[in-house]
Amino acid sequence: MVEKRTLVFLTLAMIIWAVSISGLAGYFYLQNETHTQQIGENQQSLNRTASNYDKSMSKYNTLLSEYYVLYRSYSSVDANFTLLMGPFGKLMDDLGGNYSLLLMDHEDLNRTYYTLEEGYQMVYQQDNITSGNFTKLLNDYFELFNSLEIRELSIVLSETVTLAVSVGINYGNQTVEWHNETVVPAGFSLFQLTQEIATVDPRYDPLAKPGHIFIEAINDKEEYIAHHLGYSEGCSWLWYYWDDNKQDWIQGPVGCDAWMLKDGGVYKWSFEYWRWPP
Repeated sequence: MVEKRTLVFLTLAMIIWAVSISGLAGYFYLQNETHTQQIGENQQSLNRTASNYDKSMSKYNTLLSEYYVLYRSYSSVDANFTLLMGPFGKLMDDLGGNYSLLLMDHEDLNRTYYTLEEGYQMVYQQDNITSGNFTKLLNDYFELFNSLEIRELSIVLSETVTLAVSVGINYGNQTVEWHNETVVPAGFSLFQLTQEIATVDPRYDPLAKPGHIFIEAINDKEEYIAHHLGYSEGCSWLWYYWDDNKQDWIQGPVGCDAWMLKDGGVYKWSFEYWRWPP
């Protein structure tokens, strides 16, 4: 009787073991299939990113070569730069054509392009185009050209790379709102990040550089400026980034649309009182 019971237990144990092994084999098979599929999808994504990167850099190099040809001609002119306005107009057309989709989707870059186009048309009407006028056109063009390429590359990278950043909003009334570990695509600017986490009212300044965007209001908290005899004062939105080396907040040195985020970066908007002259 004991031997028969033992045999039953052994048989049941073997059945349970077989079922367990079969279940584990099925589990590992499904896991392997899932991982294989994920690896394939990741590889396709990487291949697509590499292809888009190559296309973007090829376009950049072509436009850069055109710019260099014009710049070399500019360097050899002493007085009237009128003859260079035609080639500059072509450079503008090529820039707009190559980055047309990007310009349509990004208002800040689009406004910068048309501000430069308007400046070009104004200079073009002059009888004698001076070095100063043409130099400004070239400098503004090159800044916009690089901004467009950086923005396009950030979109390319965003297909496979994301960043985790933290940003605080100090409303100046003892209220600080933090958005920690916010995931954004690689290549995002602080302006784009701020648009993601809050309702903002941006102001575009064509004369400011680098970066042309200033924030006038965040979540309906608006800046105000009062002008008095001999001085001005008010409260405005200022931005800062946390410097790990200095262990301190550093006030933003450029427009928020020109500052590119880094993984693990910490940023802060602060509504602060100011007076000019101090």
